[in-house]
Amino acid sequence: MSSARTSGLEFLGRLAGGLVHEIKNPLSTLRINLTLLKEDLQTALPEDLALHRRMEVLEKEVRRLDAVLNEFLRYAGVRRLDRQRHDLKDVVADIVEFIGPGFRRDGVLLEADVPALEVEVDEQLFKRALFNLLLNAQQAISGRGTVRVEGGRTGGRAWIEVCDDGDGIPDDCLEKVFDVYYSRSKEGSGLGLPTARRILEEHGGSLQLTSRVGEGTRVRLEVPLP
Repeated sequence: MSSARTSGLEFLGRLAGGLVHEIKNPLSTLRINLTLLKEDLQTALPEDLALHRRMEVLEKEVRRLDAVLNEFLRYAGVRRLDRQRHDLKDVVADIVEFIGPGFRRDGVLLEADVPALEVEVDEQLFKRALFNLLLNAQQAISGRGTVRVEGGRTGGRAWIEVCDDGDGIPDDCLEKVFDVYYSRSKEGSGLGLPTARRILEEHGGSLQLTSRVGEGTRVRLEVPLP
């Protein structure tokens, strides 16, 4: 990455961080006051269920705004990579163990078959990218299904593929999936795939997606081997 581009990204990262900070302060004040107001309503009008439901909606939306801001900051923020050598199999196993309970709750089988392979990555960022891909795969499945994680090496690059047997993505949507804030899921922020791709590109790697309606989606990420 050229020094000019790095400087520009760092400026945008600082700008984004400042903007998020300015929004999160009043958002925090709003959250505190909503909590106090909810307590007052429970004392003054404990039987007004409609009013309490409205308060719950407001609290939920404040939490959602906070989550969107945090996700945006993770996408827009620029940081130096803390590259260290890790076993790809262990990195994948950590994420699978962490996200597994959510898959089991939704009746989605999560399988992993990744060989022991040394890679040099920023572990935190790399796990974030993989987490985003697995979460997208989980959300792509309606009802029961399977998500499979495979890995290996091709030439001088290590690769991981996340495959689901969900509904798949129509051709007219494939070009949009990496657009910021584009999401086909009601639960999605529209930043998962763009963030994952940016993380891979900062590692000198790549991220590609293929999909067929009715068959599922396959996402392949690659990083250079040490």
